[in-house]
Amino acid sequence: MKDLFSYLKSKTFFKHMAIAFVCLVVVLWALFKLLGVYTHHGETAEVPDFKGKSMAELDNFVKDKNVGFIIIDSVYSPDEKPGIVIKQDPEAKSMVKHNRIIYLYVTSTQAPQMAMPKLVDRSTRQAVFMIESYGLKLGKVTEIAADCKGCVLKQLYKGKEIAAGEAIQKGSKIDLTVGKMENDYSMPVDTTNTNIEPEE
Repeated sequence: MKDLFSYLKSKTFFKHMAIAFVCLVVVLWALFKLLGVYTHHGETAEVPDFKGKSMAELDNFVKDKNVGFIIIDSVYSPDEKPGIVIKQDPEAKSMVKHNRIIYLYVTSTQAPQMAMPKLVDRSTRQAVFMIESYGLKLGKVTEIAADCKGCVLKQLYKGKEIAAGEAIQKGSKIDLTVGKMENDYSMPVDTTNTNIEPEE
């Protein structure tokens, strides 16, 4: 036991302790340095503008941009080609860490399904409003003789009648057949006036 206490008080022990401490500091410094290199600590990259890019060209587009990407959702947009990036997070020109994942939203390759609204027995104006509000498109409007003027008699999709509630894709064209009265005339006005004085 005395030898142990003597060794702990010796210069050799303190010399070994100092060497061990220095080695520990060097190892920790090297680990933090390597970790910083691995994670690109302190390095940033500018987010590129993905908007308008097709899904097919995304891999080549990010090769030298120091960022990655994930497509997280698809959105139906009838005015855009399918498979095109329309939104991203973070936005273009934002500064992010190297290898940051950019979340992308692309246009859907297929329009979503919906239930066909009931247009029959409505006025032409009401039917057109409903077609637009449901995300459909107005096709050809045909007038035929009927007992009503401007009322919708048929709703057609690709030349065939489609019933209310049937599944149809958004953006589809809907043709209308509306009524036109053959005897569409104004009622005669009675111009008889008993208060008019006869001419002398």
